[in-house]
Amino acid sequence: MTDRVPLTQTVTPERWAGLSMNFIDAGYIGLLVKNGQLIRKLEPGRHFSFALPYLEHCQIVLVDGKIRNLEVISEGDFVSRDQYLVNISLSVMYQVIDPKRVALELSDPVAALVSAIKDNLAVVVNLMQLDQLNQTGRVQIRDYLLSHLDSFYTLGFNLDDVRVSDISFPKRPGVIRQLEGLTAKQEADHEAKRQAEIASAERTVHLNPFAQPATQPAAQPQAARQPLPPTTMAEQPDLLTVYLVNQQSGELVNIAVDRFTIGREPQNTLILADDLCSRHHAQIERVEDGYQLTDLGSSNGTLLNGQRLLPQQPVPLEAGAQIKIGTTEWRFEA
Repeated sequence: MTDRVPLTQTVTPERWAGLSMNFIDAGYIGLLVKNGQLIRKLEPGRHFSFALPYLEHCQIVLVDGKIRNLEVISEGDFVSRDQYLVNISLSVMYQVIDPKRVALELSDPVAALVSAIKDNLAVVVNLMQLDQLNQTGRVQIRDYLLSHLDSFYTLGFNLDDVRVSDISFPKRPGVIRQLEGLTAKQEADHEAKRQAEIASAERTVHLNPFAQPATQPAAQPQAARQPLPPTTMAEQPDLLTVYLVNQQSGELVNIAVDRFTIGREPQNTLILADDLCSRHHAQIERVEDGYQLTDLGSSNGTLLNGQRLLPQQPVPLEAGAQIKIGTTEWRFEA
């Protein structure tokens, strides 16, 4: 990130017999702090203040209220819906709307803003696949950030505009591929397929939308897909009334307890060996009128039908609901 001019500055007024006169420049907001407490907000212009010598310590915190630019560059921080690592570079135009919150309550306000931006990027990138990111990713990312301003308001900021300058894909494979423990040949095959898909998606972006070809162009050759393992049913299906279906492998996991927990720790009902899954990630709980899903404050969140759940907020589960935890997607059946 780049932000060369300090967002906040602290000055100690020079006083004569306890009296001081200070000027607040245009575009700045001043906060008069006496003995560690905020006394008043100072608008641009001339201001007088008085403090008892040696008994009262006064400072003025200057907050830049102009529209500022922030460059955010990621290095493989995000994973797409189809498990590709994604780099995103963007320029954010932002402005302080709560100077007290920014200057006095946040130890590093710019770092907090960058963290909130990356949290939102992680959510929107995780909802899109490779071809979507190449074709409409810039527009969708911009629209998502500008339509989810609440997470920035709580920090004291507003986003005026967002420009996504670059979306790229690291040469190393996605997280799920690393966890699967592929052999060298399988890894090479996967990388070749990955490069073909990226090249195909990029070609789609550069096609002239107004061109009218006389004949339909031949489809680009793609590497053969590895078929998923067949879905297996329980030997006694009558006993399997509430269960999760792994969307990648077809595995069935029976929910036979009132509190079904999911995470990396061995104490969980369902143990996931996934770096994007927290130790205690989520739980499915039987309630009087059905079942509900709760995110247990996980680091990377829990998605229900594509929507990220709020931590510790139970949400009803309906049959056919899609649950994504880490890199694994499940279908809830009841």
